[in-house]
Order: sequence, then C-alpha cells, then structure tokens
Amino acid sequence: MSNPLRRLVMIAAGSCAVGALGACTGVTAATQPTAALSVRELNIVDEHGQARLRIGAPLPDPKGLKRAVKAVGIQFMDPDGHEIGGLAMIDSLGFTGLCFDSKEGYEAMCMSLLNGEPNITFRHDWKERIILGVEKGVASIVLHDAQGTPHLRLEVDKDGKTRVEGVTPAPASR
Repeated sequence: MSNPLRRLVMIAAGSCAVGALGACTGVTAATQPTAALSVRELNIVDEHGQARLRIGAPLPDPKGLKRAVKAVGIQFMDPDGHEIGGLAMIDSLGFTGLCFDSKEGYEAMCMSLLNGEPNITFRHDWKERIILGVEKGVASIVLHDAQGTPHLRLEVDKDGKTRVEGVTPAPASR
C-alpha cells in the first residue's frame, strides 16, 4: 500500500475507533488528512475480500470478457467478481452513462449521454430492443424485434411535428 493510501486508511480507522459505538466521525483538522490521493484503481471489497466496487482509470476488463473500448469510472461487481454494471465514461465514443449488465455480460439497461444527448437503451439477448432518446432536437422511441431489427419509430421534432414510421402491416389473410 502506498504511503498516502496507508495514511488515509490509518486516519479513517483512527477516526472510526474513537467514534461513539464504532460509528465513524468526521476527520478533524488535527488529523491533517492527505491533501490528495492519486491512484489508478481503488477496490472496495466485501467481508470475504471480493472486490464489489472498483474505481478505475482505465477500468479493467470484466471477468471472462474483453472490453471493446477503454472506459473510466466505477464498476459494480457481484459476489463472484463478475461485472454487473457501472458508471462509465468512454471518451472515444462520447459516452457517459450508468449501465446495468445481464448475467451474460451485455449491457441490459443503460441511461446515458451520447455526445451530449440523452439516451436510454434496453437490450435482451445482446440485441437492442427499446431505445429512447433525443438526437438533434428530435425525441424518439424505437422498438426492435428479438433479432434487434427496428420495427417501429415514434418521433416528435423540436417544432412539435410527429412521425410514426416502420409500422409493419398485418399479414394478408389467405
């Protein structure tokens, strides 16, 4: 453990030890906290020593998977160490978001800003199913089939004009 990190842990432990009934008290000026702590990764572990929350720049790959692009942020993990979500920034994609993952490892639900514009995406079986967002002033909802193919798009532009497109007609009766 680095000296600044060791000092921070000692200050926190000392502060907790003197708190009433074990509760942590605030760090006082007398304890002289470290002005800054710089680390590439910080792991918060559970009572079994398993990392459950990780802050990283960059974040490591999820257990058993390879990250397609570099991400920085906060990673949430299950009791076995598998990533189940996170708060991430992906500079190369203009993405900042909060996502929750499926057990298979894909992002099942994300609430994000894509290049500064709001977007919420729901996926199932690695395929996009519902996308809500605003792009260039146009609010939209897009519904996809189980293969990820878009079928219905509802839009309202910045001037209030609405549009419904891609409605698949009912099959002709035989």
